[in-house]
Amino acid sequence: MKMLVVLLRAVNLGTIAKVPMPELCAALEGQGFENVTSYIASGNIILQSDQTPEDVTAIIDRLLNEQFNISGKRTIVRDQAAFESIVKRNPFPEAAQSRPTQLHLHFMASCPHEGAELSLTTYKGHERLRLDGDHLYIDYIHGVGESKLTTRFLEAALGTAGTSRNWNTIQKLLELCRS
Repeated sequence: MKMLVVLLRAVNLGTIAKVPMPELCAALEGQGFENVTSYIASGNIILQSDQTPEDVTAIIDRLLNEQFNISGKRTIVRDQAAFESIVKRNPFPEAAQSRPTQLHLHFMASCPHEGAELSLTTYKGHERLRLDGDHLYIDYIHGVGESKLTTRFLEAALGTAGTSRNWNTIQKLLELCRS
């Protein structure tokens, strides 16, 4: 069985798309997933499965719709090896050390469109951006709260939906995968 990192998009933000994590974990176990663990309420789950990340994505999206009345594609899954590789390739190691809450990884539901890198250059902010496959490293140099870099801009520039996690969360998810 492989360890998988499950990232849910836009859940438990205020009153939008409420998903009680203990109930979701129990529902996932009911679907045959093993060692299901959630980390904070923002949609981070570690689980074990023999299924492909694509199959797990489909199962969880269906489960969210049928049992929690949450529509749309909200699930992004990476296996442990891919997740570890993404972490290892961080192009901003100094940000990870000195301001881990300001360094984010944006995980995409699919590979960005062909002109994505060029589209990102139209953004004129202080952030440093590095596109790498189906994820984007974002260094919010002056803080996330001061940034004008929006999810709407990212999804339009990349041509795909995604979700971001700060480096502290990334490190905790990696720790949970390894334990």
